[in-house]
Amino acid sequence: MHGEREVLGYHALPMSRASRTDRRSFFTFVKKGITDFHQTASIVPSGRFLVNAMVDAAEPERARTIVELGPGTGPMTGPLLARMKKDAKLFTIEIDEPLHNELVRSHDDPRLTAILGSAEHIEELLAERGHTGKVDVVFSSLGMSLIPSTIRQRILESAARVLAPGGTYVQFGYFHTRYVTWTKDEGLKGFDYRGTLEKHFGRVTRQPVPANFPPAWVYRAHPRTRA
Repeated sequence: MHGEREVLGYHALPMSRASRTDRRSFFTFVKKGITDFHQTASIVPSGRFLVNAMVDAAEPERARTIVELGPGTGPMTGPLLARMKKDAKLFTIEIDEPLHNELVRSHDDPRLTAILGSAEHIEELLAERGHTGKVDVVFSSLGMSLIPSTIRQRILESAARVLAPGGTYVQFGYFHTRYVTWTKDEGLKGFDYRGTLEKHFGRVTRQPVPANFPPAWVYRAHPRTRA
């Protein structure tokens, strides 16, 4: 394509304000990943293969309200917004202030409400911003395998409560965490993403994303059907 250069399989635009923003967001995330890996669960932001698979699973063009948990600097926020309806709403919930601030700085969209807070309290945080109903999609980039079990349970309970009937919960997890991961409260062990999600949701399906580094699964879960 004229005026572009190919870098590691990605189309890189010539240096511009947008590309400088992407660089700043990237290095903000890398710095956090190095200093607090247990919070980011990665040293680099999610790559395009994982981003595409996650956004496809969320089907954002069909949603009126989406909640994104752990957006970091926003590598998936932009693609979500790009496919959302003009009158839809996206709420992001990020616990880390520098990452939250970078997301706010780099994403200017009237449909976006960026919240600094914990994903344990989704309903309360949304209510503070004027949203008291259910949501169509909960979209999670949280490193569930590294989160202490009590906090993880509260996050998933919160997500299940806020999700509308027929809604979708989307989550990714790396292949290797099925066999080995480490948390402060549980030590070294494998983590069963599917089994964990099935405790809080109904049907759970998954899609492999082997081209991502590291390879990952994308999980889709739906609320339990009430009798």
